[in-house]
This record gives sequence, structure tokens and C-alpha cells, in this order.
Amino acid sequence: MLGLRSQLERGTSVVFTIDGPRGPRYVAKTGPVLLSRASAVPMAAFSVALSDAWVLNTWDALMIPKPFSKALVRLSAKVQVPAEAADSEMNAQMVEFHSRLQTALERVTRFAEEHVARVGSPEFPIIKG
Repeated sequence: MLGLRSQLERGTSVVFTIDGPRGPRYVAKTGPVLLSRASAVPMAAFSVALSDAWVLNTWDALMIPKPFSKALVRLSAKVQVPAEAADSEMNAQMVEFHSRLQTALERVTRFAEEHVARVGSPEFPIIKG
């Protein structure tokens, strides 16, 4: 967390797996909420869905895109956690921000998975670069 905060202070964007190194899958941990509060940088959730992938037998069902697979990336709205939010992770205000992050994760994951088959259509053009 200190390394991520240091990078944010330098103006670098940071990304980490919000469901942690051990899961459960798609369950957000409190780290992003605490980092957002400590750094004054808003947090957001994102999800990547693949049209065709190998799925590993791991706790997170890690996916490796097959050749020519299409991907859809969906990003949630930013959520700013105020610095005044209490230090305790169990504080009602911190629980509310964590709940908002979880809801955002569920929403972007569902959208990406439901629409990845339409990548390349006029609604979801392929962006190269």
C-alpha cells in the first residue's frame, strides 16, 4: 500500500486486483477504499471480458485470451473517498464506500461479460492502439 501511495503521489496511475491474492473471486477488499482515502485520489472498478479464452483451474479462474479473441473493458465511475473518513475499516462511512466499490465491480463485470460478444459491432467498435 505504501508503494502504491507513493506512485499516486508522483502522479502515476495504479491498478491492483481488488479481490486480493486469494479471493474470493469478485469480492472487493477494503484496500482500494483505504488507498483512496489516504491519497485523495478517486477509485474506480474495472473488468475485462474475453470472447474466447483458456480458463485455468485456479481460485480466480484466470483467463488467457486465445488468438484472435476479443476483449471488452468496462470502467466504473470514479468514487472519491474523503480524507475525513474515519480510520476504522468498520466505520459506517468506510463500509459504505466499500459497498459502492463492490456494487461498481459487479456492475462493470456483468456488463462486460454480457456484451463481449458484440465487440466489433457499431455499438462496440474495435479500438486499436
